[in-house]
Amino acid sequence: MTKPPGADGPSPPPGRLARVNALSRLYRDHWRDLCRYLAATFGQGPPEPEDVAQLAFARVAAYDDIHALRNPKAFLWRTAYNIAISEKRSLSVRRRRADDVRDVFFAAAGDEFTPERVLAAKEQVATVHAVLAAMPAKRRRILVLNRIDGHSFAEIARRMGLSQTAVKKHVARAMIDLDAALAVD
Repeated sequence: MTKPPGADGPSPPPGRLARVNALSRLYRDHWRDLCRYLAATFGQGPPEPEDVAQLAFARVAAYDDIHALRNPKAFLWRTAYNIAISEKRSLSVRRRRADDVRDVFFAAAGDEFTPERVLAAKEQVATVHAVLAAMPAKRRRILVLNRIDGHSFAEIARRMGLSQTAVKKHVARAMIDLDAALAVD
């Protein structure tokens, strides 16, 4: 018995069906090779090759007209490469920031935690907290995104709809405020 047209539910529009098929084919043909390439180029993580590949496929899927791409595979691989580089850079910045915090607030090997040093560190933290609380919200947010979360000026500018110059000025002003407050103590 033959089912009448539309008996299995509405069929997707032809353009959408072609897009879904193109993405499925791209995924099926390149997922495994892309993960291997990322693992060979950047190591097993972090970031994990599979996570980077997934993000790359999501960005390709978000692209309005996949058929307009001259070479979808090249676009996918370049996107994955760029994501991996960006993630590696962010991880490096976060590690450096963690090292800076450790160097500032924790004793070097062989140093002792004296009551005076503990008190001085608590006072510094209170000063930083007070300066951050007094900052305009936008400046504080930009400082946290840059110095704590490790985002670049360009990423912050895109995210907040500002120019890179404005972001740099906010970070510079915030650091001047922090340095001035800590120099007084």
